[in-house]
Amino acid sequence: MQKPNIDDNLTLLGDFGKTEAICVDVLDNPATEEGILLKVMARGSFEQGEQVWIVDRDRSKVGATVEKVLKQTIDSKVTLSTVLYLSHNQTES
Repeated sequence: MQKPNIDDNLTLLGDFGKTEAICVDVLDNPATEEGILLKVMARGSFEQGEQVWIVDRDRSKVGATVEKVLKQTIDSKVTLSTVLYLSHNQTES
């Protein structure tokens, strides 16, 4: 899976089902060397500590943990922490 860019569309899969999200920020996670924090806007019921999957275009999945949830009307601003292992033929953007 490639590191997402701001404004990329992401698919999230969790206990709530499948939902679409828009990436609003990508940060290095100071808690882990290879980890990143993704801030996304998504519809759905998210809870801190919940495990979700980020589904890539090729349908591969990467696990993520919900770190923080800020609700704004119908949409939620959700911070996800994950570790992305880039394959040898991919480079970070």
